[in-house]
Amino acid sequence: MIIYNKTWLNNLNIQDQVHPSLAAGDLTKAEFKNIEKAYPVGFYSPNVFVRSGLFLLTCIIALFGGCLLTYICWDLVVTSNSGAWVLFLGLISYIALEVVVKNKYHFRSGTDDALIWISGGLFCVAFTWLTFTMDWDFDTSMRTAISMAAFAFFLSLFLTVRFADSLMALFCFLTALVLAVLLAIAHLSFGKAILPFLVMLLSAVVYYFSWSKSNSPKFVYYQHCLRFVQTGSLLTLYLAGNYYVVQEMGNALYGYTTIGPYQVPYPVFFWPWTILVPFIYTALGLYKKNVILLRTGLVLIAIAAVTFKNYYHVLPIEGTLVLIGLVTLGGSYWVIRYLKIPKKGFTSEELMEDTIPGGVNVESLIIATTQLDTPSGTEGRFGGGDFGGGGSSSNF
Repeated sequence: MIIYNKTWLNNLNIQDQVHPSLAAGDLTKAEFKNIEKAYPVGFYSPNVFVRSGLFLLTCIIALFGGCLLTYICWDLVVTSNSGAWVLFLGLISYIALEVVVKNKYHFRSGTDDALIWISGGLFCVAFTWLTFTMDWDFDTSMRTAISMAAFAFFLSLFLTVRFADSLMALFCFLTALVLAVLLAIAHLSFGKAILPFLVMLLSAVVYYFSWSKSNSPKFVYYQHCLRFVQTGSLLTLYLAGNYYVVQEMGNALYGYTTIGPYQVPYPVFFWPWTILVPFIYTALGLYKKNVILLRTGLVLIAIAAVTFKNYYHVLPIEGTLVLIGLVTLGGSYWVIRYLKIPKKGFTSEELMEDTIPGGVNVESLIIATTQLDTPSGTEGRFGGGDFGGGGSSSNF
């Protein structure tokens, strides 16, 4: 299903795994060149600056090209359904994407990134245009919203599987959450009341799946996608129980009552969740040696501090953020200094991976590929014979 050359993807994965050895000086440039020759990659993948430029350039070309084509065919656009025209532009963008990837071998070059989002966006706009109605009753609007969320989910799922785009994978996860929330509101009498717990449950399930499959050979081409989904699911798992988010969600769903804004029904649960979960993420990140958990927890500590400050004015917001920053920075510095010398499997130093996903040993790989330039034995060594007899030369 994935469009990219799988052999090149595997070779690129191998090269990425041995890059740290090159940076650390454990591998010479000549040895790395041998590995590149043994495991060639034919993708066009420029650096981040060229990639950003190509992304912007592709967006500009697509915008002006679409406008020009619409202007040329304006009579046709006016007499026909405008949604069908947007769908036609989306098909052109997707065909261009397939051609660029298959024939020009673009891989995360900026051009394919832009065309993925342009074609996906045009398809979603076309679907909305073709299914939109002016009937604003609740049932009709909910059906329309559910159909749009379902279309966006399946489209983003296809684009993720086809092109292994990390941001599209994150968007797919978010649309799945939106679809689940809309279905709960539309079909469950108690749907609104369980929304925080529903989002928590789905986020936890998605995180466990993406984490458990992160080292699976079946998902080796989607490692970046799984990391983005892990980060997104950790954030939604926390935000679904954040006190401020729950209250604002209640205000949006129930509105302000005569006694004031919506009151969070279980503060004894949501306040500890708001304060403790970021520290639990951080502790688990250290214990499990999981960088995603650790970094997410550190970011959410600041969000928890801002949430607490929004309800309890102990210090000015500037003082609160400075205090939390100093505590976090001081704790990080102490942990880094403490783990300079590894203790019980923990260290602050970046460790080299012994194997590549799929079981290829990096050290064995380096040894095998460095034999490529080993000179072979001289053929016909005893074939001379210009010094009388025996077939041996004067150099024998």
